[in-house]
Amino acid sequence: MQNMKYTFSTVEELVAFVGRAEKCNFEIDVIYNQLVIDGKSLIGILIIGIGRQVEIVCHNKDACPENLVGLAA
Repeated sequence: MQNMKYTFSTVEELVAFVGRAEKCNFEIDVIYNQLVIDGKSLIGILIIGIGRQVEIVCHNKDACPENLVGLAA
């Protein structure tokens, strides 16, 4: 399991993240405070919103969460 802290700054960045997460064959969670959201759920991540620091957890020892964030990929 790999994790990182990240703050989404735009809606486009959230959409790009979910698009990349959907292509993964392992589970991804996005955690904000006590709220755990499926990383492949656009509606769920939009509930958290932009500008808040979240923890991205990839449930795969070889996964790199850094590859899922940002606009380019």
